Amino acid sequence: MRRLRPSWLEVDLDAARANLALVRGLIGPERTLFAVVKADGYGFGAGAMGQAFLEGGADALAVADGGEGVRLRDGGVTAPILVYPSGLPAAMAELVARDLTPTVTDLEGARAVAAAAPPAGHGAFVKVDVGLERLGVPAEAAVNLILAMLELPRFRLAGVCAHPHASAGDDAGYVDWQLGRFTAVLDQLAALGVEVPIRLLASTPLVLRYPHTYLNAVDPGRMLYGIALESDGPRAAPLRPVLRALKSRLVEAKAIHPRERFAAQAPFPVTAPMRLGVIPLGVADGLGQLHAGRVLVHGRSVAVLGAPSLEHTRIDLSDVPEASVGDEVVVIGRQGDAAIPAAEVAARHRLPQHQLAALLGSRVERIWLSASP
Repeated sequence: MRRLRPSWLEVDLDAARANLALVRGLIGPERTLFAVVKADGYGFGAGAMGQAFLEGGADALAVADGGEGVRLRDGGVTAPILVYPSGLPAAMAELVARDLTPTVTDLEGARAVAAAAPPAGHGAFVKVDVGLERLGVPAEAAVNLILAMLELPRFRLAGVCAHPHASAGDDAGYVDWQLGRFTAVLDQLAALGVEVPIRLLASTPLVLRYPHTYLNAVDPGRMLYGIALESDGPRAAPLRPVLRALKSRLVEAKAIHPRERFAAQAPFPVTAPMRLGVIPLGVADGLGQLHAGRVLVHGRSVAVLGAPSLEHTRIDLSDVPEASVGDEVVVIGRQGDAAIPAAEVAARHRLPQHQLAALLGSRVERIWLSASP
């Protein structure tokens, strides 16, 4: 296929399925597995990634907001979709109409779900804040709030969830403190005869390190995309990155010479004759934070010259005299025996690896690769 703007991200769907299978092997067949595809599938494409995860055995998908859920429905996804809290109560009617599962954190949100629900009712999750100090009803107030919600006609409790704070260190005591706050809510509800179908706490760090937190459902995110941290422990070792490569092509290759005048005002130092290359990736595509200070051309590492501009980035082709317009340039990934790992790019810009593809602009085409038909 001819790309009108020759820059693209290669995504490994087979790796995504393998990572999903790893999670299923860890948690067992009896637990509900929500595959998180928020932020447009961490930048890799929510539709393609969600389909791969569902094909690999996920029971449901999870997204950050209602717009993401609607786009998945419009794309043909019929599986259950959990929508994390982020919208206003006025948006609940659209979520109910699209058969999405909202997450509420207050009585106003629950009233909006009940008002939009059909006579048979509509299920929603309630999010409890157990330590992250972000969205969610405080654990100490959760039971009374849920009881009030259950008095609403047509409101059904589909589950109770939390997103624990996973500290950088291996602090099992901190995890257990948050788990205890969550299970105390569940135990009180059970004592009052309230059934909680889904009890969801464990995301990636807990799935990898603390099996006793699994309860009856998990919602891993970055591990499904093959992104592991040193703190994740040995069970993360088999994960396979879905980010195969970020590539572009030379759209210009030319000789340049030192300036006789205004040399100090040049965009980068030119002290001797050199060859300049230009690729159609720039700050508008996220490249300001997505390069390692070098790229690969003909299997050789060449420097990025100056700062990327809005649409383009300059590179030094002086050591690759045979390079010409149309040649492949690898920003992240492998070319021949050389490689620029995603971890190198993340470290240079002090970013978590799971943010890299999410920073990549929508103009950069996603190419989903798979050996499966």
